[in-house]
Amino acid sequence: MSKFISTPLLFLLAGISALTPFATDGYLSALPVMAEDLNTDISLIAVTVSLYIFGLAIGQLIGGPLSDRFGRKPVIITGLAIFSIASFFIPYGHSIEMLWGLRMIQAIGGGIAVVGVPAIIRDNTSGKDSARLFSLIMLITMLAPSIAPSVGTVILKTLDWGWIFTSLALLGLIVTISVIVIMPKETKTKQRVKNRGYLSVFRERRALGYLLAQGFGFSVLITFLTNAPFAYMEQFHVDEAFFSGLLILNVAGVAVINRLNHFLLQRIEPNQLLKIFLSIQMLGVLILVVATAFFPNILWLTVFGFVATTATIGGIMPNSSACFMNYFGKNAGIAAATLGATQYLVGAAVSALAAILSDDSLWPIVLIMTTATIIALCGALYRPQAQAEDNVQNLSHAG
Repeated sequence: MSKFISTPLLFLLAGISALTPFATDGYLSALPVMAEDLNTDISLIAVTVSLYIFGLAIGQLIGGPLSDRFGRKPVIITGLAIFSIASFFIPYGHSIEMLWGLRMIQAIGGGIAVVGVPAIIRDNTSGKDSARLFSLIMLITMLAPSIAPSVGTVILKTLDWGWIFTSLALLGLIVTISVIVIMPKETKTKQRVKNRGYLSVFRERRALGYLLAQGFGFSVLITFLTNAPFAYMEQFHVDEAFFSGLLILNVAGVAVINRLNHFLLQRIEPNQLLKIFLSIQMLGVLILVVATAFFPNILWLTVFGFVATTATIGGIMPNSSACFMNYFGKNAGIAAATLGATQYLVGAAVSALAAILSDDSLWPIVLIMTTATIIALCGALYRPQAQAEDNVQNLSHAG
């Protein structure tokens, strides 16, 4: 592992990544109050969640080429500044249109910043080292969605909803200062080839399967999260406290698989681990199919299926990221942007499709998750060229 990725820098990269879950989960409890203050329907306020995901993808597509050309650090600082300024002004948006616009700007800034994280990892590591770093950052970042709703609720009860976004502005400012102080001024950006567009990513056919695995594997998690209240609270009539406990099971499952993946990387190649975890995810969705078809009233079986399906994200995401990025040493910014944008856009589209097709049963959710898992597994198995030419097979010798 490169000495450049020091422990303080590792936590800093995780902090940059954690801004997204704080920005999406931290204000969910305030949606009704925001709708009342802006004299609009709560569904229009909820649109800001989708807008943020879309803006995050756009920001990464903007930030990737810029970071390849001008370096990681200045582009990350620029993105964080945009994020922080937009967050500060959101409480002063007195119409739904202004709120939408500011949330989009906030998300674009966040995307410009966060795309630098996988690019920096690829600049300085490869192969198993990359997979381990992606795994560690994912584990640290997982703390954010675990505590963000509670933090937002406390702020809402003690102050008002505007302070949630003011807190995001302050958090962005702290991360910006940390980047200025901790992140080295120069990395390997000077060695990269300038002006290589997104077509250069898609021409690398050997990497496209990992792009599918990342996007559709992640969409399984997003589909579960967006439909979990319906699945548990409406289908099985669990109360809010029990529902929160069930969600903690999923978070714990992701953490356990994440640590298991980190251990297994000492012995098994990332591309092989990716296939293993996607196969386990496939087993999880098959359990959900059986539970929905034959045991629709047995809660524990459905919970087991959801946990088995979503927990594998702890191994799928770091390995698919490492395998994909391994092909792009000279235009890592554009590659990271493609990876991140695909992850969020596919995740949003698949989860939205599940919502559109929803009825009074779990079948639409389960079938969408099953289809997404099949596509992700096919992506991991995709080999357009001979195994001897696939440098992911030699990850342990890279870097």
